[in-house]
Amino acid sequence: MTTFRFYTAAGLFTGLLFCFVALLWDLQVVSGAAWYEKSQQAIAQVETVPAARGKILDRTGKILAQDSLSWVIRVSGDCPEPDLQRLEVLCREEGVDWSGAGDITEPTPALLVRVRSEGLTRVTVEPVVTRTGSGELAPHVIGRVGPMTPDQWESYEAQGYPMDARVGQEGAEAAFEVLLHGTDGTRVIHTDRQGEITGEAYGVLPQPGQDVTLTLDKDLQTTLQTALGDFLTAHNCPGGAGVVLDVRDGGVLAMASLPGYDTAAFSASYDDLSADSAAPLMNRAIQGLYAPGSTFKLVTAAAALEEGVLTPETKILDTGRYTYYTTPQPQCWLYRQEGRTHGLETLSEAIADSCNLFFYDAGRRVGMEALGAWAHALGLGEATGIELAGEQSGVVAGPDYTKSVGGTWYEGSVLSAAIGQENNRFTPLQLAHMTATLVGDGNRWQVHLLKKAGQEDCFPRSLGKVSISPENLSAIKEGMLEVTRSGSLAEAFRDLPVEAGAKTGSAQVAADREANAVLVAFAPYEAPQIALALVAEEGGSGSALGTVAAQVLAAYFENV
Repeated sequence: MTTFRFYTAAGLFTGLLFCFVALLWDLQVVSGAAWYEKSQQAIAQVETVPAARGKILDRTGKILAQDSLSWVIRVSGDCPEPDLQRLEVLCREEGVDWSGAGDITEPTPALLVRVRSEGLTRVTVEPVVTRTGSGELAPHVIGRVGPMTPDQWESYEAQGYPMDARVGQEGAEAAFEVLLHGTDGTRVIHTDRQGEITGEAYGVLPQPGQDVTLTLDKDLQTTLQTALGDFLTAHNCPGGAGVVLDVRDGGVLAMASLPGYDTAAFSASYDDLSADSAAPLMNRAIQGLYAPGSTFKLVTAAAALEEGVLTPETKILDTGRYTYYTTPQPQCWLYRQEGRTHGLETLSEAIADSCNLFFYDAGRRVGMEALGAWAHALGLGEATGIELAGEQSGVVAGPDYTKSVGGTWYEGSVLSAAIGQENNRFTPLQLAHMTATLVGDGNRWQVHLLKKAGQEDCFPRSLGKVSISPENLSAIKEGMLEVTRSGSLAEAFRDLPVEAGAKTGSAQVAADREANAVLVAFAPYEAPQIALALVAEEGGSGSALGTVAAQVLAAYFENV
């Protein structure tokens, strides 16, 4: 019995030994080469593959901002000397200048391939995505991309952003971040123990962001920015802004704020920009608050006509000085400057001549409450709804506001308010919006920049309709037409391909400074398509801006 057990155990042991020897033979002899090859593929690196950010396009498809992908060779400070020497050899052979220390920022494709295949210690190849914008063209509108701030991190962390992500900062880049931002991917790089790449595969494919098409017209933007910039330089103005809107849907066709800056040099010049007294970082088009001057007379005209205190045929006598109140007794600009008066005038004639006396009387008859209500109805003192951050709502003059700032409102204060002074303060965008609403048969649209998200059209949003009778609207437009036909803008608008209407203003801001120049306009006269507003700080008379407005209108209609 004992012998049987011994032989049984010996047999089992011999069998197991035979199997073990056979397995070793297979591993080392039969499949040895294959297993050796696999054993050398022992290193896997995971790289982040940045997702392409969506492009920003103008309404015609011209590129305003896009991603540029490049590569950099990162060389760690503790890279072994033999590897540094080998890298120097590779750079020399591939014609790439390198100092022997620090990163290689402009490698050739051939150098990238060779560095990857060599597997040098502490030397890595990394993708670098650069956002290329339009430089000095519309920087406040297009915006820029930069590292997120600590204040932004909490919000973006919840959305799955890595801490080192670059996000939209200001302008459309920030407003449409959720559309433009893609989702980063990962790529696994397999190398053997000698550093040779043996394979690579995507772990997660990067998902590009959507392209965003703006309502902006790049060519029109260039014209507006250049023409306004030339005017500001010629008249030694500290700053200014201009806005062009589509009357039919509230889309922003052009928006300029000057002085501006170059988005490509923003980081390097930030300290100088932020300390500049001319405030180049401020978007004056949506944040600058300006007295509208005589452009506000359009609001007073609409209020007086629609409230029934005047008709288009009503005539008011310009006596040079308005004496209804004991005080104040303001003068018409013509009487103050030349000792003359405009005589008897209808509303259309008073708009064309910008007769202060007419609008003093019209404003007094309407009263400040109704005048303020009409200003708000036409979009003044109200946010336009544009997607850009930081828009100011502006101020419509009145007793409540004057009291809130420690002032005293007098019964006669309505006179200066009716001609756009007192505490009336609006953005250039609001002035353009008011003009578009008025000449667009009272249709008030939410101002917007977004035209398309990807391939999906974005439809404008109506903010309602202001009821203005055709007869009353016609009287206002006729006065604006005469400004360009025979009035102060006749020479500047003479050669335009279409008829246009306009109103100018000169808004005094301080006794020791030149008045701000203000102008609003629309065209074509019969079927308005665009409305614009221009402001030049210390630019003097609004009529001086006529050449700028004419250049913008001509540029638009020559390309329609």
